[in-house]
Amino acid sequence: KRSDYFLEAVVSTQSTGNMIRAFVGTFMGNVTILFLTAKNTFEYYTSFNIQTRVLRGQGCKITNFVERPGTKNVLITSCDSRIRLIDPETGQVICKYKGYFHQQSIIRSGFSHDGKLIIAGDEKSFCYFWDTETHNSLPSLSNVSAKHLKRQLRRDKNDCYYRFRSHKVRVTCATFAPEALTDREGFIKELFVTADQSGRIKFFLNIRNDMIS
Repeated sequence: KRSDYFLEAVVSTQSTGNMIRAFVGTFMGNVTILFLTAKNTFEYYTSFNIQTRVLRGQGCKITNFVERPGTKNVLITSCDSRIRLIDPETGQVICKYKGYFHQQSIIRSGFSHDGKLIIAGDEKSFCYFWDTETHNSLPSLSNVSAKHLKRQLRRDKNDCYYRFRSHKVRVTCATFAPEALTDREGFIKELFVTADQSGRIKFFLNIRNDMIS
């Protein structure tokens, strides 16, 4: 169905871990979702377009899909310096993450093993992290301006991030290891890997403690 859809250039495809759904992204920002049938074939389910104010309402190239661990929601990376967490059944944007620079390259984002962190490289040689739960916690009124509080109240947008310069050229891939270790004190130790356009690969260790608020 909708065979004419794929006349547009396809630049990204991904299936979920259980192979029930498949995602197809195009150069102009169209996303098609396919579902696996009892005959082990994929059939059309729905489609929607990722539009952005950065490009004056036009579609933007889709570069990556990744499913959030433990949920049905999917992270979509696109060439408008935005990463969107969406509900694949409705196409509704749950949260939009921004702060990194991504306009041309095929850059892939990803989740930590527990889905609490999002990781992505960018075209200015940085590696970025977004906390998927921080923006749901409201700051106290005593130490934050009204303007900042208003932004924090937007549960569908998150421009709070951590970053460091991991390479000398654009970082096209950053990903966490599928598992992590937790010690007796509650510290989570997780390996992540970054790679740049020159082929250089680096390994890092991230240590965090979810018990610290």
